[in-house]
Amino acid sequence: MQTNSKGAEFNAADRQQFNDGLIETRWTESGEPYYVIRDGLDLEEFARLAKAHLEDKKDIAHDFSSKVINESGDMEVPFEYKSGWFLEGLTEDGI
Repeated sequence: MQTNSKGAEFNAADRQQFNDGLIETRWTESGEPYYVIRDGLDLEEFARLAKAHLEDKKDIAHDFSSKVINESGDMEVPFEYKSGWFLEGLTEDGI
């Protein structure tokens, strides 16, 4: 995963790796996604990929805590999603 001035860049290779390992997206009662990945994959890496995936899509306009869990459900890695959505496009004059 490459980085740019906004943080992680979710490129085509990252998207493919994420999609290949993803079994399912589940949703909390409050409507926030978390991800189930195949057993044996690196949960830390998939937490970084999941965060970059969310940042790339920009579908959710609020910050929240999420997680990546393995298929067996016996391991999980949390991550923090920071949307930055409300700041998108603002300049010094717009604040």
